Amino acid sequence: MAGRLSIAVVLLAVLLGYVYNFYVQRTVYVSGLFRNPEKTELAPGDYKVIENAINCEDLHHHEPSGLIFAACEDAPLSRLAWFPPLGHFSNPSTEQMKGKLQVINPKTFKTQILALEGFSGPFVTHGIDVIDDPDKPKGEAVYIFAVNHKPNPDHYRENGDVNAPKSHSVVELFHHVIGSETARHVRTIWHPLFVTPNDLVAESPTSFFVTNDHYYTEGLMRMVEDLFPMATWTNALHVQLQEPESVDGGDSAGVHASIALENLHNLNGLSHGRAKDDIFANGCASGLLHVGKIRGNANKVIKVTEVVEFGSPIDNPSYFRDPYANSSFDASGVVSCGPTRGIDFFSNKGKEFVLDPIMVWKASPKAGKREKGGAAIKDGGNWDVNVIFQDDGHRIRSASASVLVAIDPKEEGGRRRAWLFVSSYHASNVIAVKIDL
Repeated sequence: MAGRLSIAVVLLAVLLGYVYNFYVQRTVYVSGLFRNPEKTELAPGDYKVIENAINCEDLHHHEPSGLIFAACEDAPLSRLAWFPPLGHFSNPSTEQMKGKLQVINPKTFKTQILALEGFSGPFVTHGIDVIDDPDKPKGEAVYIFAVNHKPNPDHYRENGDVNAPKSHSVVELFHHVIGSETARHVRTIWHPLFVTPNDLVAESPTSFFVTNDHYYTEGLMRMVEDLFPMATWTNALHVQLQEPESVDGGDSAGVHASIALENLHNLNGLSHGRAKDDIFANGCASGLLHVGKIRGNANKVIKVTEVVEFGSPIDNPSYFRDPYANSSFDASGVVSCGPTRGIDFFSNKGKEFVLDPIMVWKASPKAGKREKGGAAIKDGGNWDVNVIFQDDGHRIRSASASVLVAIDPKEEGGRRRAWLFVSSYHASNVIAVKIDL
């Protein structure tokens, strides 16, 4: 009996040690509880402010056109009144919900707001994806998928159902001809499995993946989801459309959805990878990048092949394909960003003016850990993860998206450099900073 008790005590100690090392220590580290904000020093001319790009939650660099697409808002404080991803439901008035799709030219640092043809809103932007129109030459026209968090009329109408969800979140599909000033609304997409949609990766005009970042939409249990990495209640969906254009029967007509990835903590941003079947999915609050492969035919799934640890919460990832890579240096990798002190998220998210310091990270396959074509292999230990930019909150408030645009080494005297564009759901502008790769 004494021997069995001793074994039980040892096993319990091992279990507690594992829980402490893997969950407690890492949670404290990622939260930034003991971290002081820092500010990357920049040379004159290495910092640009992209004006009139307000509360841009997501950015996507469209390589064929060289342009950056952004999902933005109309007013600096709009996210405080209504933004379900932050648990903000105080003002469901649709008159204030005037989200925007914008195009940023990374050479001129100017932005253009696209007029949305055939669409009158409401529009509360979140994650987006941009893919080439397969029926046009690459770089000539694109489809834009955009999450839209509309108020639910079943909840807010007169004598509405108080038990109905407050948000009726959907995906809007637009078509845009590169160089034009408009985006044509193709259709609205909805499925009952859309609970808390966050970000998207599209394969074609009729196939895309979308994450549900929480199981609970508000309240204490939603906070529990953020704080405890054991709350593995989120998923990613694969959505298949009968056809891209609207069909009779409403927003859900011709829409099929199935669970592609599940039982992970706080799934958030998605990104394409180097290969067609590569996909990246961020576990935001836990600071984990899930490296995956797309598998299957009709009901596609995401198979996670490795997990990369970051040192802070990470929001939307983006894959940087180094156009100047050679046999001796390839800067390709995954860029992601988040708050320096995630622990302050709950106290800061509802404030009008506050400093929210940020960190931008880049994960690259270690030298010698690439297959032909540069794809990363094996476990997460094969990745180098480094901070490439920090700000104390004075240049930008928080960070939810970041993309790299390479600079021709000839313009930099042979140095390998890039413009890093950073945006946030709470920032009045997008910023761009020049960094070394």
